[in-house]
Amino acid sequence: VLITFYRCSSDTLAAGLMHQKYDIIFTWDSTNLKTQEDISYRTVEKAGLVVAMYAGHPLAQRRQLRRQELRGENIRYMSDALFMHLYQEAGYKPNILFRSADTESILMMVAAEEGISILPDYCTDKLYNADNLAFVPLVGAGEEEEIIAAWQSGNANPALGRFLAALEGGLQ
Repeated sequence: VLITFYRCSSDTLAAGLMHQKYDIIFTWDSTNLKTQEDISYRTVEKAGLVVAMYAGHPLAQRRQLRRQELRGENIRYMSDALFMHLYQEAGYKPNILFRSADTESILMMVAAEEGISILPDYCTDKLYNADNLAFVPLVGAGEEEEIIAAWQSGNANPALGRFLAALEGGLQ
């Protein structure tokens, strides 16, 4: 069995899965894979969202934040329309200055005091004492990212079946 890992955007991963380039992908569901008839999936993890900001930001010392409190902030954005409804519920349209799937680039811009970002906590959990960065948990309904394993329901690859069985055993 050959296992190859690719780090790409969720759109690229979903397209690769749909075109049978990949047997299984791990992603957050920005492309609505879960609504596709021929796609099966399993939730692997739910990650909380955190606000990344420069250490001197007026909100950097807070213990938690709500999305409503970020009105007017310049945002360096890692995702797409998946979380836009949360801004609508908070009563505003975000001022998104930059979009990228590259977490490191986003964090460098935030550290350079060029806005804030909202990231899943698995991107920031290991960044202790990061230079000029502070991470504050975002609280409220829906302020989490669901990571799924997705595969084509009709994929007959026996290695995929064994992998899914092992995955299920690890999730319990």
